[in-house]
Amino acid sequence: MMMKHFFGWTLCLLFVATMAQADFTISKPGKLLMKENFDGGDLPELFTVGVGDWAIVDHSIRGRQQAADKHTAFRKIYLDHQDVIYQFDMKIEGDAFSQILINYDLSHIAKCVTRVDSISVFKIFEGKKRAQMAKERHDPGKDPMKGKWDEKTFAMDRDSVDLKKGKWYRVTIEMIGDQLAMEVDGVRVIGQHIGITEKKTNYGFQAGGFEGYVYYDNIRVWEALPLKR
Repeated sequence: MMMKHFFGWTLCLLFVATMAQADFTISKPGKLLMKENFDGGDLPELFTVGVGDWAIVDHSIRGRQQAADKHTAFRKIYLDHQDVIYQFDMKIEGDAFSQILINYDLSHIAKCVTRVDSISVFKIFEGKKRAQMAKERHDPGKDPMKGKWDEKTFAMDRDSVDLKKGKWYRVTIEMIGDQLAMEVDGVRVIGQHIGITEKKTNYGFQAGGFEGYVYYDNIRVWEALPLKR
């Protein structure tokens, strides 16, 4: 009987361990770099840079694009990191969509877009921002593309989803080496590009659309470690 219980507990622990890794596709979490649950009444200090209509609502941050800004609503978070996992809960209401923009200095490296009917990972055109950085004599970074920044923005991978408006979903984004993966509601997309190996100094939560809101909560950012093969 004791042996039966032992094997029962062993299988249970194995199941829990498997579920703990189920959210991760190309990496595993290492050191926790950032954590935010929005338990206060005001925007946390890390979320004060940006444009758009943002507020703390029911212990989450809610964003909406404003026409006067002539820009997608965003909150920029300054964080030096390299290989990384971003994980958070997200809810879309009305005619809105979510973007996570991943940057080195002024240059947008990549973005992850969630709409109610699709998820996509993009490599972003760097030419304009790199020219501005050079003009302002910014550190060029690692520059894995070696100055060849004329490639236009394109979707590295895209898939269909069927997200319900007003429902919370867990979003997991992994960047390790030259790969970028995102999972939402059990659907995964994965892209690969040398430009992703650039170091990252900031990233941003974005809310697009004038007739809806995007909510974010339970944000976690970890160092991404390689999976054991």
